[in-house]
Amino acid sequence: MTGLYIHIPFCRQKCRYCDFPSYGGVDNYIAPYVKALCREIADSDRDHPGSAGTALDTVYFGGGTPSLLSLSQVEEILTAVRHYFAVTGGAEITFEANPDSLTAAYAKGLAGLGINRLSIGIQSFQPGLLRTLGRIHTADEGKAAIWAAKNAGIDNLSADLMYGLPGQNLRDVDADLKELLALPLTHASIYSLILEEGTPFYHDVTTGTLELPPDDCVETMGQAVHAAMEVAGFEHYEISSYARPGNRSRHNTKYWQYVPYVSAGVTAHSFWHNCRQAHIANIPQYIRLAGQASLIGERVEIDAKRGPEDYCFLALRMRDGIDAKAFKDQFGTTVEAEFGTVLAPLVTQGLLQQTRRGYALTEKGLAYGNYVFSRFIR
Repeated sequence: MTGLYIHIPFCRQKCRYCDFPSYGGVDNYIAPYVKALCREIADSDRDHPGSAGTALDTVYFGGGTPSLLSLSQVEEILTAVRHYFAVTGGAEITFEANPDSLTAAYAKGLAGLGINRLSIGIQSFQPGLLRTLGRIHTADEGKAAIWAAKNAGIDNLSADLMYGLPGQNLRDVDADLKELLALPLTHASIYSLILEEGTPFYHDVTTGTLELPPDDCVETMGQAVHAAMEVAGFEHYEISSYARPGNRSRHNTKYWQYVPYVSAGVTAHSFWHNCRQAHIANIPQYIRLAGQASLIGERVEIDAKRGPEDYCFLALRMRDGIDAKAFKDQFGTTVEAEFGTVLAPLVTQGLLQQTRRGYALTEKGLAYGNYVFSRFIR
């Protein structure tokens, strides 16, 4: 079944490590942007032919910081979604929020609008690390936001946490995990810092102002994360994702399982009718064109060569790995016929293992995921 991603590109302040398409200090665009989103949703068939009226079992508000929207603006967008798509009963409706903008009243309002899953950007509970990251919330605000959501009746709660940060050590990671696991979470995304060119972090690290932990230390941090989450009863189901049983992110799983999804908003990506598309990035241009003309800024046809490649390196992000039967059903050939010369060496190197359903990363392979994925790009 199809998912819908809605991009909200606004932030109070851009974090120092972030290269996501989000912008601070442009709140004057929020109101017209919401109107434009609703026009695009009403005109979904233009860039996603045949999508009007499609059944959605997931809706995901990402950002940026969706919790900068007023409750009436969230309601306006959801009303458009429910009018122009068929949102199924029991659909997972996720909303990303930052602690500084998630009050008890706001959380209660989101629950009243049908939001049933929140993803909250914590990143760390250490005051010094929060300042280094450029986060504008405190550790106490992070914990309070999660409890506010829980008390509002939203039981499916996820939090983001980072490791491999400048000035961070293993004690910091252990302390963050202890704080995280004391909260009523059903899901966590815990990932190592990726240094993105063009960000303030990239400048500070390359000029020597900040120093990242050594690679072996970061690997030890990752191992500590895996161990602590397993002991706490979380399933490590994707490279950086952990869930209590039955609480995997249904929307994000679509990305890794070669399932179609549509999108709305600037820079939003979709996978529809064997095409990967990305929307234009300019907010004023988007506001002007939404509902009037195509919003596609980039479009790539997934041909018979690229399809199997995409399927494999996305599937391998999940611990379930490649489903050999699903691969054959999708592409009419076996995964061995397509990638036998790739699979065998990776198995020999201990990076992949053959399973009853296909192939999956080993524990060792988790640490070398990008290398494994690259082997499937021909």
